[in-house]
Amino acid sequence: MNKLLKIICINLCCCFFIVTGAAAAPQKQEYIRVGLLQGQEMVTISAENDFVIKDIDNNKNYKYDKSKNVTVRQSERKVYIDKKGKETTTLIVAVKNNAPVVVNNKHYRGALIIQPHRAGLTVINRLPLEDYLRGVVAEEMPYSWPKEALKAQAVAARTFALYDKEDKKHAKEGFDVCATTDCQTYGGIASETSATDSAIKATSGQIITYANEPICAVFHAASGGFTENSEDVWSVTVPYLRSVVDSTEQSPYTDWSTQIKIDDLSKTLAHQYTNIGTIKEIDTTNFPQSVKKNSKTKVIKFTGSNKKTLELTGTQLRSLLGLKSNNFSLSLIQDKKKLKDSKKLKISKPDKTVLQINGKGLGHRLGMSQWGAKSLADDGRNYKQILQHYYSDVSIKSIY
Repeated sequence: MNKLLKIICINLCCCFFIVTGAAAAPQKQEYIRVGLLQGQEMVTISAENDFVIKDIDNNKNYKYDKSKNVTVRQSERKVYIDKKGKETTTLIVAVKNNAPVVVNNKHYRGALIIQPHRAGLTVINRLPLEDYLRGVVAEEMPYSWPKEALKAQAVAARTFALYDKEDKKHAKEGFDVCATTDCQTYGGIASETSATDSAIKATSGQIITYANEPICAVFHAASGGFTENSEDVWSVTVPYLRSVVDSTEQSPYTDWSTQIKIDDLSKTLAHQYTNIGTIKEIDTTNFPQSVKKNSKTKVIKFTGSNKKTLELTGTQLRSLLGLKSNNFSLSLIQDKKKLKDSKKLKISKPDKTVLQINGKGLGHRLGMSQWGAKSLADDGRNYKQILQHYYSDVSIKSIY
């Protein structure tokens, strides 16, 4: 079966059980494919109403009563529905009256696409974008937070999903977005709440655009006082991801600290990057702890005993040491006494010196701070003002 025909069959089957009402012009609806599971040897399928599993390649329909548990299993190139096995590339699961489908005891709206791959079965949830958001927003932001913050989160999440879809990030895997933090956390029906549903409905179809295109609407937990420029995190300049002051933010991540021995840090740098010997100097001249307007990347420069140097961004050091954010300052403690603060930290006794790291915030600190959004909402800002604070020179646009 050619690719175009298969796509047509998938779309028809996903609509197979929908009951139509009086003739009316349908509202434009955006659909999204969510990768729920990958590399599965077996999955259990059920539904809250009668359902059909359609084998696209073999043009075979398997019909089941509601609540019937059906096992789908892969063995080599064959896919077994209960004990019936055939070679196929695509199964579609559609439910009467669009009732929820159940995968391994988790309930989801929309239909399922099941595809065999070398590593095992991939299970994809195809559903309207607005229904997808119902399983996302409360996973990404507490439902008890102010309504305007939840609306900002809904618009950001909708935009981020569309951006990923257009970017074809997971296209080779057969879906648009994954269900984890690599994209956005998606929990299906179990994650839905009335508060987040209300925020989604109030902003239905609204996205954030730059140059009339959906933006990469990244967000994070807490900025710690200011967000970052994209080039200080990704090494790529994105015009709408500019550093902004976040002075009203109140969060549990206002201050955090950790320490590492200089000898241990020297070994870690040698193992993960390059051997510069024992660290003798740490230069933070080009690592300002404030909003930076120019595009020069912020870096920390390490000089070692063998005269070699190494420059790391705050994001690289964060990843290396497992820090909560890339918003931090550095100081030295030698012989259990704090040395004088300086942009160039000289180390004379590395075996008796500890690097003190004092930080603020949580996450990559690009785009919208979720705790900052809450604080702005508490101060009376609406969701559009919140979004336009964190994303520079953008518009809020309705796509349906």
